[in-house]
Amino acid sequence: MKRTKRIFLVATLALTSTVFAQGNIKTITNQFSTLFNKSSNYQNFKIVDKQSLLDLQQNVEDSLRQYKNNTAANQSLIEQHKKELETATQKLNTAEQELKTSLAKEEHFDFLGITADKNTIQTVILAIFAFLFVLVALFYYRFKKSHVDTKDALKKLKDTDEEFEEFRKLSLEREQKIRRQLQDEINKNKVD
Repeated sequence: MKRTKRIFLVATLALTSTVFAQGNIKTITNQFSTLFNKSSNYQNFKIVDKQSLLDLQQNVEDSLRQYKNNTAANQSLIEQHKKELETATQKLNTAEQELKTSLAKEEHFDFLGITADKNTIQTVILAIFAFLFVLVALFYYRFKKSHVDTKDALKKLKDTDEEFEEFRKLSLEREQKIRRQLQDEINKNKVD
C-alpha cells in the first residue's frame, strides 16, 4: 500500500516534470503512457514489468533530483539577483542623493561665506552694474560739464586778456599823449 502511494505520488510529480536524457528527450507522461500501454491486464489490474517500473522509478527520481538541483540553483541565482538589486538600489539612492545635492548647489551660491539663491545673486549683481552704470554716467556728465565750464572760462580769460591788452594800449597811448602834453607844457614854460 505504501509502495503504491509512493508510486502514485511520484507519478503525479512526474507528470509535471520532464526528463532530459542526452540526445533523447522523454517526458514522464510519455513514459507512463508507454508503460501503461505495454502492461497486460489481469482482472481489472494492470500487470507491469518490474524492470520497466524500476526504470520509470529511476527516471522519476532523476527528474526529481534534477528539479531539486534546478530549484536550488535557481534559488541561489535569485539570492544573487536580490543582492545585486540591493546593491543597485543603494547605488541609485546614492546617485539620487548626489543629484539632489548637486542641484541644490547649482541653485545656490556661496559668496563670502553666505549661501544665497542664484536669482538673488543675479539680482544683486545686476543692481551693482546698474549703480556703476549710473555712477559712470554721472561722472561722464560732470566731466563734460567741467570741460564746457573750463572752455568757457578759457574763452572769458582770452576775452579779458584781449580787453586788458586793448586797455593797456589805450592807457599807453593816453599816457604818451599826456607826456607829450606835459613835455609841450614844459617846453612852453622854458621858452617863456
